[in-house]
Amino acid sequence: MYFQFLIEDMSSAELVKILMDKIAEKSQKIEYDCKYFHGLGGFTKKNTVKETKTGKLLNDLATYLKGFSKSLQNIQAAIIVVLDNDDRDTNNFQRQLREIAEQNEIKTDHVFCIAVEEVEAWLLGDEEAVKAAYPSAKLQVLHSYVQDSICGTWEVLADTVYPGGLAKFRKNCPTYVDVGKYKTIWAKEIGIHMNISKNKSPSFQTFISEIQKRLPA
Repeated sequence: MYFQFLIEDMSSAELVKILMDKIAEKSQKIEYDCKYFHGLGGFTKKNTVKETKTGKLLNDLATYLKGFSKSLQNIQAAIIVVLDNDDRDTNNFQRQLREIAEQNEIKTDHVFCIAVEEVEAWLLGDEEAVKAAYPSAKLQVLHSYVQDSICGTWEVLADTVYPGGLAKFRKNCPTYVDVGKYKTIWAKEIGIHMNISKNKSPSFQTFISEIQKRLPA
């Protein structure tokens, strides 16, 4: 079984790679590849294949879905799109994504896995992994987080694990590049400790369920 991931950004891709390696340890008959983008972007007017690629997931979604659907049509494969919900209505967002696939006649098995609010929610969903990666993590902040809520999730994680909390993080890491760098670090350092079956995030469990139902028997 081959999994082709289309992922919003590098930090999410790093986490998915770690998770898939954990899954592969128990199911040897799988292969995967991760194509990550430089942000979510936005829906285009027609959401059909365009000649110019933007590097943003939603802008380029039709192009990559159609390309991978064609290249994978003769093998057992699935295209898994992983992206953040941000402040969107999840059901409506899912509908819009499915409409793009239908409009572009995507035949290869595919599914859209939405992290609510952001993929950092999946990291916060495993308290033991957070503590293993960051023994000095502020558990009072972690315990105040309502799982998969729309609240500024990466900021909660920064406040939990960064020395001095969110205020110090904003002072030391003021740019988007800085934030992206630390998101990737957190994904790697927490991800290696994550227990796939004991995560409190509903959107994480949906993601894992979609992977597991496609695993070879």
